[in-house]
Amino acid sequence: MKKILSYLVLLAAISFSVGCKKNLVEPKPEEPPIEIVEEDELFLKDSTLLYTKLLSLWQDYIIPRNLASLDDPTVLRSLTKNYNTAENVLNYLMGLTPIDPTTGKPIDRFSFLDREGEISREIESAVASSYGMYVFYLQTEEAFRDAGNAYLYVRMVDVNSPAYAAGIRRGDRILSLAGRTDLDWNNQQRQNFKGLNEALKSSSMNVRWATPNSVTNEKLITNSIYNFDPVLENKVFEVNTNAKGIQKVGYLAFSSFVAIENKGIKTQMYADFEDIFNSFESSGINSLIVDLRYNGGGSVYTAEYLADKIIPAFSGKKKMYDFKMNDVLEKQWKWTAQDSAFGPVNFDKKGNLNLATVYFLVTNSTASASELLINTLKPHMNVVVIGSENTYGKPVGFFEVPIEHGESKVGIYVTSFQMFNSEGFGDYFGGLKPDKITYEDFLKDFGDSQEGFIAEALYHVKTGMYSTLTKAAIASKDRLRNQNSKNIKNINSRPSDMGMFKFNKETLRLKE
Repeated sequence: MKKILSYLVLLAAISFSVGCKKNLVEPKPEEPPIEIVEEDELFLKDSTLLYTKLLSLWQDYIIPRNLASLDDPTVLRSLTKNYNTAENVLNYLMGLTPIDPTTGKPIDRFSFLDREGEISREIESAVASSYGMYVFYLQTEEAFRDAGNAYLYVRMVDVNSPAYAAGIRRGDRILSLAGRTDLDWNNQQRQNFKGLNEALKSSSMNVRWATPNSVTNEKLITNSIYNFDPVLENKVFEVNTNAKGIQKVGYLAFSSFVAIENKGIKTQMYADFEDIFNSFESSGINSLIVDLRYNGGGSVYTAEYLADKIIPAFSGKKKMYDFKMNDVLEKQWKWTAQDSAFGPVNFDKKGNLNLATVYFLVTNSTASASELLINTLKPHMNVVVIGSENTYGKPVGFFEVPIEHGESKVGIYVTSFQMFNSEGFGDYFGGLKPDKITYEDFLKDFGDSQEGFIAEALYHVKTGMYSTLTKAAIASKDRLRNQNSKNIKNINSRPSDMGMFKFNKETLRLKE
């Protein structure tokens, strides 16, 4: 076991992360070919098996059964020799984990390899490379009359992205990309979405789109690197509650838990959040709406920071959450002991907000750090979850092991721990269930008081009750058809979507 122990000593110094990566539903873009140097890939395949066995939350299910046998390098090579890539090895090992009863599939659907370093760039530095618009298919009344079709719409645009600079916004309908007008569901499905994916992966393209007000625009946009701003909207609503008079309700929508600190330096994300919460305090808000409908996660420290901002003062020092790890890491190496890297986390109240209620707006794209924030606050204050469906369901996380060999520099993220709130709840692989199921208004922008999720939250602030479908206060003609509707297909996403990352100040690169 000596070699294994030395690996674990090294791991104690690595940058810790909590995260996940969700596979896109359909269509699935073609992955670019992986450039492989044979000797480097052999080392990476062996390392993938080694670290998955050492770190997996489901270690007992991962081969080899005898952990000590990993001291023999011939054992690693004999188990990985029949796989072409490290990804193939990892996929096989993930398939050995227990079946998740909520999906009927192996429970580890999260572990992954990052060959390009995209994850740390996006989460730590808020740097992305794309057009910055995220599209999906929506069956409106008009589309339904068109042979049960569905049309391509924009669900979100990164602030500061090429698409945002061009004026493209949530709710816009895409009419053509790179000259292609056959972007409707029926046409693209017949060609396995090849035309759409080719356009979205191009270096530049002409985009023609129509706003919800039927204004048509066309511009050339370029696929480029940009510093994205995850804050989609923040504002204060005033609600006349009759019984309590005017109540002020803060609203914050953001798409990623970007790090608030990078290498010991406070980031722009920290400054932005400080400004927003200072504004909420000076406005005297009574309740807060946190819009996480497309937030797949990010830095766990950012989640903790926001929890400390939102938590009432009377719970400001109580337990936030605990970690669970495999027996080697937890019992032998005491990684979950008090004051260890994965020891219990307590609240540390920040600011002077004293909220009566916090509302979370969610969809199945709400994951990881978003779910952690919701779950940790629930035992300590009035939390209301409003959405169209359960959240994604990822109460587990991982930390990065950077591996270097020759020209190969790869980060492996093995699902290594589960997180439980102060009441011991953390088994939400099927997602967190909304307190109120309602419709999302895809043609209304973030912060619009008439948008379905937001209107439901404001109605609850006003009346203390949830609406019914007959209530005009939240009715909207723009809603997705409740009947005969297509499933919403997200076509593209950032690499860090569905992730929750916890970075230490220093990173150790492992070498042969």
